[in-house]
Amino acid sequence: MMEMLYGHAGKRPEQLALVYADERITYGELVERIERLAAGFADLGISPGDSVGLLMRDDPWFVTTFHAVTALGASVVPVNPAFKQDEIEFCFRSANVRAMVADERGAGVCERIASGFDSPVEVITTSAAHGQALTLDTLSERAAPQRLAPRDPDEVYVCQFSSGSTGRPKRVPRTQGQCAAEAELWGEHSLTPDDRIFAAIPLFHTYGMGACLFAPAISGATLVILEEPNPFLLKRHRALELLERERVTFFPGVPLNFRLLADAPATADLSSIRICTSAGTALPRDTFEAFGQRFGVLVRQLYGTTETGIMSTNLSDDPIGTFESVGAPLGDVSFEIVDDEGDPLATGETGEIAVSSPAMTSGYADLPDVNREAFRDGRFLTGDLGSLDDAGRLTIHGRKKLLIEVGGYKVDPIEVEDVLATHEKVEDVVVVGIAGAKPGEETVKAVVVANNGCEQRELIEFCRERLANYKVPRELEFRDEIPKSPLGKVLRKYLM
Repeated sequence: MMEMLYGHAGKRPEQLALVYADERITYGELVERIERLAAGFADLGISPGDSVGLLMRDDPWFVTTFHAVTALGASVVPVNPAFKQDEIEFCFRSANVRAMVADERGAGVCERIASGFDSPVEVITTSAAHGQALTLDTLSERAAPQRLAPRDPDEVYVCQFSSGSTGRPKRVPRTQGQCAAEAELWGEHSLTPDDRIFAAIPLFHTYGMGACLFAPAISGATLVILEEPNPFLLKRHRALELLERERVTFFPGVPLNFRLLADAPATADLSSIRICTSAGTALPRDTFEAFGQRFGVLVRQLYGTTETGIMSTNLSDDPIGTFESVGAPLGDVSFEIVDDEGDPLATGETGEIAVSSPAMTSGYADLPDVNREAFRDGRFLTGDLGSLDDAGRLTIHGRKKLLIEVGGYKVDPIEVEDVLATHEKVEDVVVVGIAGAKPGEETVKAVVVANNGCEQRELIEFCRERLANYKVPRELEFRDEIPKSPLGKVLRKYLM
């Protein structure tokens, strides 16, 4: 990835790389910042094979830090800033991070987590707001910058966490070569240095990382970052202002973004946009139609996973007639629809989506048994259900797995169950996804068998202290028992 950035900085050093609030950073300046910070990390002892945790807002420091760490041959472990301390600690411990980089909001949490590690872990902050001695600025001044050497494609580049097709969060390592291959897939969208990409989706997430870090690296496009995009309802006027002012051409988002913009009281000229993509959860038809009618831009669905990165985008010449499709596979990606035994199904039949991609991980870290089930014959079994049409376009019909889609995030019900099960008044618990307030949305529901006068509010608060807000049950129901089959299998359909 760094070699791609060097190429753009060499050919067009004055080309804008980043726009954020009042900052405008060229490719020449971005590469120099990356080199300086990489030299500081190296002086700190970060070397190939190490891991560095990122707990940061989306801003130029995130972009610089991400590239500086990976350009050294170390791997980044970006986590959701909305996570609670237990969730962050699980990720950083699992990846055995050597350092943690945090903005001022996450610095204290990282200090507490680092104090519990057996070996020393440096905490580096984006500012000295809380009196931290080691900041990214001071680290960037420690050593003279120099050109960074090309990396081994087999080095681990990034570690993320996925619920995969079954079970609890799993560490997903992807290599330099795999992520470079994903950048090539983003290149299939015909992006050029003249494009401007809008970043309103989180950079720690696979979708944001691909669309807003890999896509600019392959194309030389400018990244326009929306400051503090959440809650998007309160930022939609700023989003419209930036989309119009910066003449954005590529807008990757989630259904909520497009719905809220379509309903916004203010208006904007979005005629510069040539492609909008939606991912994370199915795009409701009324959102597709409302955004198209309001701004004259038709949103196209995109498909990707943490394990594979991007796999397909609906780039059809007929986006209305193929609205429900996520498109044909990009580049060297291939899809196959298989039955429960893993055998291929005919065109038009619905089954599990199996994918082969040069960008996909080789498997979950330290989980050989799970890998034997999820990765077979060079394919990843996604746990999603879909079908292929005669043109090779994929349509997703639902999930084989239990994951709950909440606002573009995936919630593993087993993770929420595990938290609730530790409460002293909970005897049994099952977590399911139920229909949300709007079409295509889901919310988390917990069904609990409890004792000793347990109340809903104490269980909700218990979850809030341990889980990111989007994972906390919005509905909680008490029952005398959990319905199960004669063989002891939970009958989830009776809990929704």
